[in-house]
Amino acid sequence: MATKSKNFYAYQIDLHYLDGQRQVDTIKWDHTIISDLFDYISQLTDTAKTRRFHDSWLIYLDHFSIETNYLFGRFAYAEYGTTGELIHADNLTRRPNPKNLREGETIYTYFLIRKSDGLLLLQSHIKLNRPRIEEYLEQLGDPVIRQNQLTYIQICTLLDNSFFENIEALNSVNKISIEVTTAHPAADENVAVRALQDEAGLTDATSVKLDFSAKFRRSGLVGAVPFLRRYKDKPGVSKIVVKGKLAGAEKVIRMDESQEKYKRSVEVDGTGQPTLRSAETVLFEIAQRRDLLRGE
Repeated sequence: MATKSKNFYAYQIDLHYLDGQRQVDTIKWDHTIISDLFDYISQLTDTAKTRRFHDSWLIYLDHFSIETNYLFGRFAYAEYGTTGELIHADNLTRRPNPKNLREGETIYTYFLIRKSDGLLLLQSHIKLNRPRIEEYLEQLGDPVIRQNQLTYIQICTLLDNSFFENIEALNSVNKISIEVTTAHPAADENVAVRALQDEAGLTDATSVKLDFSAKFRRSGLVGAVPFLRRYKDKPGVSKIVVKGKLAGAEKVIRMDESQEKYKRSVEVDGTGQPTLRSAETVLFEIAQRRDLLRGE
């Protein structure tokens, strides 16, 4: 069977709740809660478990199973609203696209969650990214979240040490850019930022970019690194880029280039999509070799 190379990114799922009389924000991991949440969503009708964005693309949980040591599933994604001509990749011949305007090609994105510690392995996709999946689970899994007295679910990006080490090695920080999906509140409480984000939503933009310049020219690395540690996993944050100077030359550091990633070959079917069985096997092998995030 034909194979294709795919990227799988690593995350950690945290369950937040308020603890004690002082209601302190606390983190825990409980695979039964996440199992119940995904199971609840999977049993919804197709209409109920589908989320549409700007009437141009949609996502839904297409498959979910509970295994002995892990949870496995896939999300389906489709874009619709256009019927451009089809072009042949080899001879460049063109023909009309027979699909309906309200139809879209289905693309699958696979995931695996390790029960022991909340490790999430997610197939790379430009639209089905961390903040979108996080938002999807919180919206559709809300009854399970409330039933278990959680405040929210957070999917944390796992970075190798090079991201913060490269920033700390800079002589100066000129600008930090944070991209935020418009479906979420901005990663900043400033009213002007929220207004900008709302405006982006009105113009059908899928995200808004926030630039922090002067603040970090003044405070430099002392302010930049704690700021990034605080905001890298905020709801809606999909991209972080840091621009600075190193030995007089401009240096650009991107968070996604430092994210824990696994590149693997998977078997694909006649449509070029990874097969369910191959994706599950590959993800399970990665999870078996990956060190525990917490616990023994």
